[in-house]
Amino acid sequence: MAAVVRYAQAHVAPTVTLYVNDYNSAAIATYRRVGFQQTGTFATILL
Repeated sequence: MAAVVRYAQAHVAPTVTLYVNDYNSAAIATYRRVGFQQTGTFATILL
């Protein structure tokens, strides 16, 4: 994951973003380990 982020920042775009569900604690932990930080919160409304 960290290598992909570094490659993307160097060759594709300076900013890399992700969306992860708040209950996916394994993914959140992985993303934090490679340097991601939470900057916003989204809500999904199903009707």
